[in-house]
Amino acid sequence: MHLLKDIFTFAWRGSGKYVMIICVALSLVSDLAGLSPLFGGIATLMLSGYFCAIFYQMIQSTATGGKEAPEFPDTSDVFGDIIWPMLQTTAVIAASFGPYFVCHFLTDERSSHSALSLALLGYGAIYFPMAMLAVVILGYTGAMSPHIVIPALWRGGKTYWFGVLLLLALYGISEWIDQMFSGQIIIGHLIMAVVGSYTLMTKARILGVVYRERQEELGWL
Repeated sequence: MHLLKDIFTFAWRGSGKYVMIICVALSLVSDLAGLSPLFGGIATLMLSGYFCAIFYQMIQSTATGGKEAPEFPDTSDVFGDIIWPMLQTTAVIAASFGPYFVCHFLTDERSSHSALSLALLGYGAIYFPMAMLAVVILGYTGAMSPHIVIPALWRGGKTYWFGVLLLLALYGISEWIDQMFSGQIIIGHLIMAVVGSYTLMTKARILGVVYRERQEELGWL
């Protein structure tokens, strides 16, 4: 129960609430920027990279014992601090969910719900969090490779599998809220900015907690 409270109050605790307010504002700016095809694309790209940098920093802070959200990440090196984390995150998504996407697009709609397709989706949902955690903690993209991630799935123990369930629950709830307010343009954007910012911070906390609780068993450093 204490662990759940630690995770789900992270976004509101201490400096976390200020970070969340800024994230909500940036999300709304990203939505407004999307109205401009050229400028919007560039702005969305940069803001996505900045959110990835925040995500990384929160995982690292939690993994080293941080009790609340850290200060905003340094962005003096645009490529290293913003673009590179986004490229790494994209690579991890591709490695985790690539097989599912390939299967989905190469088969018809009925086959997309086949046992194989669902198994590949499940594989991605299980593989992605540990692969993402490995990349952030070890600091290089190759850390998402199976020879590092697959053994870590077992070494993570119940803590990791509990974390995966929490991540899936957050995803399901955010999708449900998105559908609920999809027809309300103004209030919908505001609510989803809040939900998206909260889930970003909470997901980072979950991954950081997994490493904090199981770092000796994982034996990465």
